[in-house]
Formats: sequence, structure tokens, C-alpha cells
Amino acid sequence: MLERTDIYRWLFGATVILYFLSGNYINNRDIFMLFTLIILCFSALSFRKVWIQIFTSGIISLIGAYHVPDFSIQITILQWVWYFVMATFIMILIEKYIGEKRNMIDLITSLANTLDSRDNYTAFHSNNVANYSKAIAEELKLKQNVCKNIYIGGLLHDIGKVGISENVLNKSTKLTTDEFLHIKEHPSIGYELVKHIKPFEKSGVLNMILYHHERYDGKGYPKGLKGEEIPLEARIMAVADAFDAMTSHRVYREARRLEYTLNELQKERGKQFDPMVVDAFLKRIGKTNMNLYPSKQPVGIPYQKMGS
Repeated sequence: MLERTDIYRWLFGATVILYFLSGNYINNRDIFMLFTLIILCFSALSFRKVWIQIFTSGIISLIGAYHVPDFSIQITILQWVWYFVMATFIMILIEKYIGEKRNMIDLITSLANTLDSRDNYTAFHSNNVANYSKAIAEELKLKQNVCKNIYIGGLLHDIGKVGISENVLNKSTKLTTDEFLHIKEHPSIGYELVKHIKPFEKSGVLNMILYHHERYDGKGYPKGLKGEEIPLEARIMAVADAFDAMTSHRVYREARRLEYTLNELQKERGKQFDPMVVDAFLKRIGKTNMNLYPSKQPVGIPYQKMGS
């Protein structure tokens, strides 16, 4: 929301007009101070340049002086300087917050890319799942901040695979029972790795990491949750993860055809996957004319029988 400067510019303009007109009806100095603080905040959110803050602070000072009977140029200049300092301080805090968020996204993306690089066959998998998951969330009309958190969860959903042996990850033949049980530990491993990060708990990222292999019918892992017991973010990620897995090359098989993959999603609707999420994903694909492949090889290679 803080990065949507267009919204704050409309609010800034409306508040400035209201501030100018209110002097004819309001004589309370405290209310004018509140107006001033709101305008300075909107200015810092809308125009993140120092010279604009200088100009805006001057305009606010002149409007304030317009409503004061005993006008003083010295007082007006002092107010100008004070308002500029306040607006600049607010702007710096906003930029620092946004910068930290961007740095976190860059760090998470680098971490996801490092994880994917362990296996050439699953390169870009985390990025694809993040994009697909966000697309589904947008189709479900979830809030913007929820969509962003789901994107982050998609980047990190397989972080637990750092604790899985590369020999198992890259095995070209069918996994043994013990190897498959080892693979199934990655959601719990990932959860344990990042559970101490408080923002991930509040944003639902931990739920996505831990529960993205749960099934709607209760036959998934690690907890065997069923239906709406599974957090919505994890149900979204399950569909995105499965779609990318089926349409990507793997060491044990070629990529599936798109038609086959969509049929599989339909077939597992209400079984492995939440029907609402499957419907939203299929609707999104229809809107994009089936052009929904963020960073992978084209889909359309004849499929072979899927391995373990």
C-alpha cells in the first residue's frame, strides 16, 4: 500500500483543498494542526523528493497564514522550515521501511534461486510457484498485502529441501519407502528453519511452508489436515506447486502436456485440491489465454508415466 503513490496523491489534493476551505468554518487551532500533520504525511507518501517537500511545506505555511489575522512573515518562514523538517523525516522513514521490504524480497528470491540451483530440472520452480500462487490469490480477490505474502510464501515453500540429500532429490529412479519418507520431511524442516521469524508467522508464510503438501481429503502430510482445516494460503500453494511440478521437466520424467495437467487438476478437484482454488486457477488461465508460464521452458512435450 505504501508504494501506491497515486492513491495518496488524490488524498493529498483533497485534503489540501479541505484545509484551505475549512478556515471559513473552523477556528480551532488543534484541528488545523491535525490537518497539517495529515497533509504532511500524504505529501511524504505521494511525492518522495526533497524539493517537492520544500514546495509543499511552503504552500501549507501560506494557507495557514491566510487564516491568521496577525500575519507575520517571520512566523510563516519558521513554520515553513518546521513543516519541511517534519515532511522530510516522514519521507525518510517511509523510504527506509520500503527499502527494508525490498531487501527482504531480494534476499528471499536469492535464497529460493540458490535452492532451485541444486537441481537443474527444478530451476525456477520456487519463482513459478510464487507467481502462480499470487495469480490465484488475485483471482480469489484477496487483499493486496495477502497476495504479496502468498508470493513470498511461494518463494520459500520448499526451503526445507536444504535438509534433504541431493542424492535423493536428484534420483532418476523410483524412490524407496525410506527415501520418500525423507522427502516428506521437508515441510517440517522448512518450518523449523524459519519459525523464529515473527513476520512470517503473522503473514501466514509459515503455514504455506508447513502445509503446502496437505490434501483437501485429509490424506496429505505432515499433519493430515482436511478441508478448511488447511490454511487457505497453503491450499492455494498446493495447486500452484502441483501445476508447476507437472508442467516442468523432472529428472525422472518429461514435462506433462498442458491439457493433461488441467485434466489432472479437474480430476483431483475436491480430493487433493480445494475446488474453489482449482476453479480460480482455471479461470485465471482462461483469462490469460493459457499463457501462464513465468520462467520456464514451454509446455507441450509428450508426457510419460509420472515417477514417485
